Amino acid sequence: MSGTSPLPWFAFSLSLSPDVARERLRNMPVLALPDGELAEALDVELVYDVQSADWGGKVARLVDAPGRRVMGLLRRMPPHTWAQVERLEAALAQAVEERPLRVRTASGATLSARAFTPPAPAHAPQGVVSVAFLEAHARAAERASLPATYVERLQAEARIVQTVQRAQADRIR
Repeated sequence: MSGTSPLPWFAFSLSLSPDVARERLRNMPVLALPDGELAEALDVELVYDVQSADWGGKVARLVDAPGRRVMGLLRRMPPHTWAQVERLEAALAQAVEERPLRVRTASGATLSARAFTPPAPAHAPQGVVSVAFLEAHARAAERASLPATYVERLQAEARIVQTVQRAQADRIR
């Protein structure tokens, strides 16, 4: 990417919070991220179907979903930092595909942005959703000051998934 105009990047997962990114990537320097503007990606949702050995289960990716929304931050990144953004997203959650999307900011403006997401799996993934990923996502959303109702929903999803997975494991024994 060239030019001098800032590039609109929609962060929706662990990259919401530099602190959570640093916790996860202990040996990798984390790009200094500018403050973001509260925003929601339009006509997408999160699906947990990407197997990740690093997370011990499945992690989230963005998929098209008319009428649905995902909360996050819109950051305007200097073009010379874009490769670092790509590396950060790939290291955090295998988010190696760059995709366009429409976002609506807290001020009501609708604009085009880019987000990074893991690629769709080639096969239906087996196994569990990563509770550690869900918990880290909820922490990142909270530290990024996303709306309390959204953070509470992410926290509840992590607890529900953990409870269901424990019950299934207990039933197998």
